[in-house]
Amino acid sequence: MKKITAIICLVLSTMSLYAKEAQDSLLLKIDKRNQTLLDAGSSKRTLREELEIAFSKKGLVLSDSLWQDIRKAIKTDSDGDSSLSVRIGNSQVKIGIFKSAVGSRQSVVDSRQSTVESRQSGKKEEVRVGLDGVHVKDGNEETHVTWDGVYHREGKEVTKVIWGKDSTKLKRPNLYSRKGLNFYFGLNALTGIEPELAVPYPGAPPYVPNFTLSPTGSRYASIEISSYVNLSEGKKSAFRLGYGLEIDWYNFMFDHNRIISKGTNGVQFAASYAAPGKEIALSKNKMSISYLTLPIMPHFAFDKNSAVKMIAIGGYVSYRLDTWTKAIEDQSGNLRKETSNLYVNPFRYGLRAEFALRHFPDLFFSYDLSPIFEPGKGPEMRGLAFGIQLL
Repeated sequence: MKKITAIICLVLSTMSLYAKEAQDSLLLKIDKRNQTLLDAGSSKRTLREELEIAFSKKGLVLSDSLWQDIRKAIKTDSDGDSSLSVRIGNSQVKIGIFKSAVGSRQSVVDSRQSTVESRQSGKKEEVRVGLDGVHVKDGNEETHVTWDGVYHREGKEVTKVIWGKDSTKLKRPNLYSRKGLNFYFGLNALTGIEPELAVPYPGAPPYVPNFTLSPTGSRYASIEISSYVNLSEGKKSAFRLGYGLEIDWYNFMFDHNRIISKGTNGVQFAASYAAPGKEIALSKNKMSISYLTLPIMPHFAFDKNSAVKMIAIGGYVSYRLDTWTKAIEDQSGNLRKETSNLYVNPFRYGLRAEFALRHFPDLFFSYDLSPIFEPGKGPEMRGLAFGIQLL
């Protein structure tokens, strides 16, 4: 029964191979030792001339790059057979490179002889049929017929006959990857309309809005672990859905000497005075908010060597982790620190854009669509951040 199964498998694999060869536009065989085209008869032409004639009969052109690949395959220091498979336009070209003309022409006879010899030597044959194809093992020889070709192993020597494109020669596109550990650093700002309040004491300095920030002192930082799924991928670009998890910090540095605090009816600002009408100067005065954020970033990824490597436009949702204030007096160095929710919204959402450019740090911009404070507890101020990706 095993013998019959083996014969059926070999016949099926041979028929499949012949069927594949019939579908190919062009099938050529080269004698590696003599560097001649098999089945071409005696000719004084060079191998390249014979190949050009064979290509032209099919309306194809032998390019210099393909000729160089053929020369490399011929010159490879190996006693085994090899093959090249390329697509030119809509035509498939397969080139088999054999170590000798006799070996290529007598392959069927050799296989029959080896079968007879194995029977005479009494070696055990093994045939296995599974989802991964057909395996035929005879002593130290093994043949594996799969959906993409035939693999024959004899000792350490392996011969491959590939159907269609040789997967070992296919190169994955070198596209930008928004994946891994990312660190973002930039500046903060506030948008919104703050109502003017009258200064309650005489001789006070000109009115300065409570939410005036120091441009360079208000900083943003974020650390993210990100990944993506491919929605569509081509040779030069891909459309992907990025996602991740990050922790980010808003540090709003106020450009005045009033300290923000949590009042009974909402957030309020108050200043300390060394003398009537003389505010205590502060060297540092900030409000910090930390969030746990889930970014969702649909993006286009391009080749890493292109001028624009990625364009991403998406959004994010966040949950507030902590809020605190910190103020340091300029002259005395006294530190005032308070941890409170300051009526900050527990949830945040907004829009985000990212750009990856060649020879330049990756850029990001985020804008909160939700106000920082709860309704009625503070002005409708919204945060925004912009900067670069350091990792």
